Amino acid sequence: MNPSNAVLITGISSVSGLSSGTGRALAFRLHRAGWPVYASGRSLEGLGDLAEAGITTLRVDMTDEESMIAAVQRITAEHGAVGVLVNNAAYSLNGTIEQSPMDEVRRQFETNVFGLSRMTQLVLPGMREQRSGRIVIMSSIFGLFATPGRGYYEATKHALEAIGDSLRLEVRRFGIRVVIIEPSPILGGFVPTTVGDLGLAPDSTVDDPYGDFWERFVVWHGAYREVEHPKGRGRLSLRSGDVAALLEKAITVRNPRIRYRLGIPVRLLRPQRVIFGERAWEKFVRTFFPTP
Repeated sequence: MNPSNAVLITGISSVSGLSSGTGRALAFRLHRAGWPVYASGRSLEGLGDLAEAGITTLRVDMTDEESMIAAVQRITAEHGAVGVLVNNAAYSLNGTIEQSPMDEVRRQFETNVFGLSRMTQLVLPGMREQRSGRIVIMSSIFGLFATPGRGYYEATKHALEAIGDSLRLEVRRFGIRVVIIEPSPILGGFVPTTVGDLGLAPDSTVDDPYGDFWERFVVWHGAYREVEHPKGRGRLSLRSGDVAALLEKAITVRNPRIRYRLGIPVRLLRPQRVIFGERAWEKFVRTFFPTP
């Protein structure tokens, strides 16, 4: 019996959702190439266009273990195992370290880290049994350093870097490959248009010490909002199709890289930090990114 090549993609949001659309673009690419694709998201209503194209859609909430178990059981029943898991589910919590409510911080980690970890645990027994499998982890340029206002989100991406490295060493003997994807900023991904879009908790004080920072935060991210004709910093950003093409390569090549870094910013910033030293690097971050 040949190993399963069924692909489970998590975290495909609705078309109107605040996401880059990478998971959706990947689902279409793999489906056209003949792969059995299972596209999952928190609501089936947002996956209608995928279903119409003939792609199997599943309701999977990364904070609901029962939905994750059901998805893996269905794929296992139909294909013997999940052959490829693309851990794409994530969202960005905006807020300072001081003011972010801890229940929101926990929810951020539940989706971006704990849900991903549990889904990975669920697919591994089937992959081990068939002595084959591939697990793709979507990290970020912000898995390499942190900026003001998104520290908890960036902490989850740092965590995925460690989880991916540890997992890769643990499962290689079983024929399972683990790949970490580090894209530069993606146009349209988690980009607010107003301070209200940030989803910040209402401030309990009259004078918010970070109030003016959020105005600059929104303006700064505007460079990544315009998808068709980006300007300034946005010109170095990626489109969802670019990332989906790289993901397809990471899934289909026989011997994938440990990490795939996509875009000029992520390729430059990692060595720059080493060359600059920590104080000069922090000065760069304070200068380039909006800071309170």
